Formats: sequence, C-alpha cells, structure tokens
Amino acid sequence: MSGWGKTDDKTSTGTIALSTAGAVTGTSTAFTTEAKVGDVLTANSIDFRITAIASNTAATVVNADAPGTAIVAQSAGAAYTLSEKPSGLIKSNSVGGFTSETVFGVDENEMAANPDIGAGHAGWVHVRTNGSRKISETLVALSKNGITGDAEDTEFEDFLISITSQPADDTSATGDAVTFAVVSTISGTGGTQTFQWQLQTGGTGSFGNISNGGVYSTATTATLNISDNTGLGTNKYRCVISATGADDVTSTAATLTES
Repeated sequence: MSGWGKTDDKTSTGTIALSTAGAVTGTSTAFTTEAKVGDVLTANSIDFRITAIASNTAATVVNADAPGTAIVAQSAGAAYTLSEKPSGLIKSNSVGGFTSETVFGVDENEMAANPDIGAGHAGWVHVRTNGSRKISETLVALSKNGITGDAEDTEFEDFLISITSQPADDTSATGDAVTFAVVSTISGTGGTQTFQWQLQTGGTGSFGNISNGGVYSTATTATLNISDNTGLGTNKYRCVISATGADDVTSTAATLTES
C-alpha cells in the first residue's frame, strides 16, 4: 500500500498470537489476501506495523510508533483489526503525545457529528489533548468521504445525538393517564435513534428499564404512556437515547406527582 491508504477498518479474519520478537501466528487468518506490508495491526488497543507477510497465518510486525522498541506479546486467540492508517507519518511526526493509537480515519459524517474536536478535513486525523481541550491535526486530507471501511473510533463517533426538549414533571389527579416525552435530533446521514424509558421507584435508588405491560406502553419510543398514575407518585422517569455509532444520551429525570 502507499504511505497513506484510505481503509480505516479492513477485513480481519481469525485470531492471532504475537511474540515479543514480533512474530504473528494466525489461526484461520488470511494475511496474504486481507493485509499488506505497511498496514497497521491492532491488538488489545496497541498498534503494530506489518513489515512482512510469509503466509496466510504468518507475519512479522514492529511497534507502529517506534520500530526498535519491545513488542507487547499477545496470547493465542487475541482479536485484532487491520487498518491503512498512515503509520509512515507517525514515526516522523514531532508533535508531543503523537502515537499511532491517536490517529483516526474521519469522514464528513464524523466531522459533523463531532464539532467540539474540530477536524478541519476528512482524512487521517491526529487528536492530541492540551489540558481539557482536544485538538485535531489533519495528517492526510482525503476528498469528501474518502475514508472507507470506517472503524468505530473512540474520538469520532459516526453520529451525534442532541436532546432539544427534556421530559417535564407531571402533576395529575390520582387515576389520571400521564405521558412523558423527549425530543431529540441526530446529526449525520443515516443515523437511527432508539429510545428506552427508565424508572426510579419513589425517586430514590437506581434507574431500571421499563417494559411494556400493565400501566406502561410505548416504553421504547420518544413518548412514554402511563394509563393510570395511581400509586406512582414520586417516581422519576428518564429516557436513554441510543444509535449505532453514537454515544448514548440520557435525558433529565421527570417526577410524577399525584394530586
């Protein structure tokens, strides 16, 4: 591959073992077809750069940041991923705290969903921390959605969920029906939100998921319906909103009061 590919998460079949000498032994792997010399192999959140591929089950790696440093061995059966992140730029970069593990493939969807990190361009982006701030530095700019096979990055989620209207407290006469509602949006194309209402009985202790049944219905939508509030006074209700590729967002808790 070139010094900078565009595939963030390549197909990686099977499992591996890794010795301190950098010898990778695969089980049901397909290194000759799925990997290339120069790819980054990640196991247990540690990045290694592939320097040789001998067969479908044998390869050699070095530390992705400093090839002369010791290899952290991985026991047989270790899961791994493959990426074309630009490891060639990593070793030569002089920015403090620069490591392969802090380089991410970012497409335009992820840029829009993570404005606080402030990636200036789609492509391969390094994220460094300065105090409480995170700063993005573009290593390789790629046109539009040039990153393919996107990995689920720890810094750049695919989507951003935002709550625009929180559930409101409710005071109703005993026996009345009650509804609690949350309004939210999701940034990024193609994201689908899911909802799960939760209950804190009596307003103390932990929250637990509500299942449809009894007085409760539509517990996995944006609006929770309670057909009869009798005996539910002082309960608190909140909603957890999720989407694949996004961080979960939890609403504030609303209190039910019987009058």
